[in-house]
Amino acid sequence: MPEEMQRSDNHGSDEPVGGEIAVHLWSRRPVCGPRTTAIDRFTELAATGVVDDFDIQTWPEEIPVSQRSEHGEVLETVDRYEQWATERGLSLRPPFETRTSSLLVGGSTEVLRLPMIAVAVYADDDLVGVYPCTDGETTWSVTDCIDALTADPTALPHEPKQ
Repeated sequence: MPEEMQRSDNHGSDEPVGGEIAVHLWSRRPVCGPRTTAIDRFTELAATGVVDDFDIQTWPEEIPVSQRSEHGEVLETVDRYEQWATERGLSLRPPFETRTSSLLVGGSTEVLRLPMIAVAVYADDDLVGVYPCTDGETTWSVTDCIDALTADPTALPHEPKQ
């Protein structure tokens, strides 16, 4: 599985989930334990037609921010996810975290630490959810996203109840 995301469209919408639902799951390697449980549950949602498209990508534990040429797509994707969160008064930090890492030969570099698992939900090609995310009081996990789609495919957990 590639470490770079294949999708690079510009997404953003305040619309509720509806239409064709696509889920992009990111996972660190090795893909095991709770990560396989999430994959199994999304696979079931895809098999039952709740989710129209589901793909899995892997990424490393952290990426040097200075290596835009090597990890550009992942960094741009995370930037897009963070922009989506900011526009909605949400945050992806933690688990997406930028920190300074010491180098073995002296000096340091800024790295983006990536979560064990993250999910982006698209409705008709518009980004409508990124998990985990928080509003500062409540944190919504990947499991919360799965549970919400299972219960009602038209609503995501970060959206206010109507």
